[in-house]
Amino acid sequence: MRKALVVYLLALLALAGCKGEMVGNSGVKEKDPALVAMGKAEDLYREGRYKEAMRELREALSRVKARQMKAFEKVLPSPPWGWKASAPSTTPVVPDILGGGVKVSRVYRGPKGERVEVSIVSQSPLIQSILSLISSVSLLGQMGHTRLFLYRGEKALERFYPDDRRGELDVVVGGRALVMIKGDNIPRASILMKFLEGMDWDGMLALMG
Repeated sequence: MRKALVVYLLALLALAGCKGEMVGNSGVKEKDPALVAMGKAEDLYREGRYKEAMRELREALSRVKARQMKAFEKVLPSPPWGWKASAPSTTPVVPDILGGGVKVSRVYRGPKGERVEVSIVSQSPLIQSILSLISSVSLLGQMGHTRLFLYRGEKALERFYPDDRRGELDVVVGGRALVMIKGDNIPRASILMKFLEGMDWDGMLALMG
């Protein structure tokens, strides 16, 4: 338990250089619940109260994840003119170790029954699966309904089936995250690209460190 506790402490305290304070939108220092919990965990750990320290760490981790997910939601694209979008949703994809992996997604619906889902997935086995598929396409050459290309220097794979009016666009970001855009009842693949280009790419890279 002590070893795991040390790992958690190092990981969480690396996220903040202070104990309980952050600069708010007003420019004034204010208490942040996540940082307060981290500070309590550190104090409890130094006192040898490991069980209580773990409880505070779990609380801090939960609050850090919630803030991270809110930040990721903001990089998802706004709905194009005439489209409507659902509220973003977040689901875990791997065990909750040092934050685990998550999927942040949003569904968009067009005026003619189009449906597009944009997702950002982190720390998921899906990333290796897509990289393997990209490698296969690179070795075998372009396959039917499949296009391999670079987007902002990242490997991307587009699959579109015009007869079925559906497609998918996958972009692996730095080997650590995956952007997935799935479309149904869409007339052309360029719609998927439109959503990709609508993302706050620089904001996403900043969140990934």
